[in-house]
Amino acid sequence: MAGDPNVAGLVEDDAISVIMEGEVVCEICGSGSAPHLIANCARCNAHEHWYCMRVLTFLIPHIWFCSRCQRNANRAPRS
Repeated sequence: MAGDPNVAGLVEDDAISVIMEGEVVCEICGSGSAPHLIANCARCNAHEHWYCMRVLTFLIPHIWFCSRCQRNANRAPRS
């Protein structure tokens, strides 16, 4: 096995997480559990569990913006 080029750089199975295509994963905790509790940012397409959000909310609005997009919007010059 030591000389086999296919095993170079392998990591133990429990040390990696495989994310299936189309699976929604929280940007804060990295988990895809409870997908019905994950909000999607309308601007940058980030995903966060409602309980992981920087500003805790109990109702996820239909149109939601992550804290990064909210911060960038507040810094934008107004005309």
